[in-house]
Amino acid sequence: MVLAEEDMRALDDVRRGLVVVRNGFVGAEECYLWSGGGRVPPWEAQAVDRLRWRGLVALTRRPGAPASPLVATDQQPSAA
Repeated sequence: MVLAEEDMRALDDVRRGLVVVRNGFVGAEECYLWSGGGRVPPWEAQAVDRLRWRGLVALTRRPGAPASPLVATDQQPSAA
């Protein structure tokens, strides 16, 4: 599997634990946040969506928590 540079950067951020998902509760929309605070920019959010679709990252749900971490799976992509 070949990934674009943008996807590789997003995957690295997930591996370093920098990206979490705000759980969609109480009518709030699910979105990607930096673990230190603030919203992930749209281009990186799109890259993370592609990684989730390809099965390279997975959401680890924490019931009752406002945000859940994304984790990298054991698949090894190659750079573009």
